[in-house]
Amino acid sequence: MALFVTKEGKRKSPMAVTCFFVDLLFCLVFGGMYALLTGVLHDHLPLGGGMAENWIHCGLIAVVGTAVCCILFLLPDKRIVPYSFASLPVITIMCVVAAFQLEPAARNMMLYVTFLYTLMPILVGNAVSWTVYFKLCKNPLPRRL
Repeated sequence: MALFVTKEGKRKSPMAVTCFFVDLLFCLVFGGMYALLTGVLHDHLPLGGGMAENWIHCGLIAVVGTAVCCILFLLPDKRIVPYSFASLPVITIMCVVAAFQLEPAARNMMLYVTFLYTLMPILVGNAVSWTVYFKLCKNPLPRRL
């Protein structure tokens, strides 16, 4: 019982569980952004194909997805968004571990797709969310006595 309730009888905030479920929400948001914007960017912003075009398009999609995810800064607890972006690599690690359970050809494809679709949201999301968090909070770091 001490896991969820303090000595004073107040409910503890399970931040790790909250961030994990917000991570899953972010995965849905970014997956939706990739589904909606990949074809549009490919048609209207052709850059000659290849890896450079893929990474630029992923970067643009990551910016749009991060903007949508930052709507959660409207919640009372401002820590949820940056903590969730900081723990988003856990989902990537889970996908990498799952990839090593596949045959070599499928493993290579899954690793390629995993890194292509997760690295940019992790980088852009962390950069933006931590910047916004530090701007919003006057004293963002908790003091330890």
